[in-house]
Amino acid sequence: MVFRKVVAVLVLCLVIALSESAIKGNKTAFARTPRLPELDSVDSTGSQTAINLIEQVARNSEYVSFKATQTVIIWHPEGTSACISNIVHKAPNLTRTEYLLSSAAPGEFRTVISDGESIWHYEPSLKVVFQMPDVASDFHDNADAEEFNTARDMDLIKANYEVSLIGTESLAGRQAYVIRLEPRHPGNPSRRIWVDREYPFILKTEKYRPDGAMSSVSFYNHIEFFPALTDDIFRLDTPHDVVTVELPASDNLMPLDELEKEADFAIPVPEFLPPGYVIEGGFLSIYRTFPAAHIRLTDGLNTISYFVLPRIEKDSRRQDTILSFSDSSGARVLRWKERGYEFTLVGEVDESLLTAMAQTVRFAPQVSREPQPESFSQYVTKFFYQFFWFDR
Repeated sequence: MVFRKVVAVLVLCLVIALSESAIKGNKTAFARTPRLPELDSVDSTGSQTAINLIEQVARNSEYVSFKATQTVIIWHPEGTSACISNIVHKAPNLTRTEYLLSSAAPGEFRTVISDGESIWHYEPSLKVVFQMPDVASDFHDNADAEEFNTARDMDLIKANYEVSLIGTESLAGRQAYVIRLEPRHPGNPSRRIWVDREYPFILKTEKYRPDGAMSSVSFYNHIEFFPALTDDIFRLDTPHDVVTVELPASDNLMPLDELEKEADFAIPVPEFLPPGYVIEGGFLSIYRTFPAAHIRLTDGLNTISYFVLPRIEKDSRRQDTILSFSDSSGARVLRWKERGYEFTLVGEVDESLLTAMAQTVRFAPQVSREPQPESFSQYVTKFFYQFFWFDR
């Protein structure tokens, strides 16, 4: 009897301890719920207020759980692309995105799930799940125009953009601050963002080309903050005949000097960089049979990508003309060949800035070595790489 009482007391103490831990854990989670301070007034000249709001978004947006429907529209020379998706995010790192079928994007249904360590990309039409490491947090990516990252980026934004709070508007049943970011240097895109007045979260983004024409808009049609979410939502259930293909992780973003040491080929870098831009680093292709380098430049808000592909052509002469076109996202693309290399510049900037970069690519003396002949397997790999990358 005494033994049973002792056991009962121990069990009761354990239950109390666990309950206290759970309560403390819930309090901690609640304490991390980020909120924005209420502003007494909106001053269109209050640049520092707008910057403070963006900094709050950069630091705390990942801690905002939500359930929403988002629309993205992109205008490009060939027409208009649109995408509607259902997004569920459980702070800080569980996200499920379901891309819906539409007349503007037939056959584009897919599901993407991320847990902060891995990404599962389900393509029902192919009956394939692509699984890969989640490296999005290793470097900033503004492709979706929804994020601001790192203290360095904020310093660059303050140096390269006029930031102003221009008003408030109602959006998706929420009140939002409207912030305008205008480039200090000509030839760069501008942006407007709508930040929720209660939480550090961007409800809408408008991007404008250097000529002032709108290039894209993304907004939430409906959004619910901090809904009740279970982890089951973030498990991917697929039919039995769906296969999983594991993709290797890409190299980490490396400083330029380290990138040049790791590469088994020389990487000529443009002598001219557009005003305000810095080289944040680069990547090497994970497929060693098809060497390539990708160097990223940023001004804090916008990015320019510079690709170097060696051993593409045996002809060492410089191409007389530089091929210029727009990709499916509306970004400008310049491509040219020289000394057996193929170079590509991609950016949502004025073409004159990319041209100036291309014209200042210089080969160091040690690059005079002749490229090795390309094998048939390398050629096939190159073909599929270029086909799928430029059709993205």
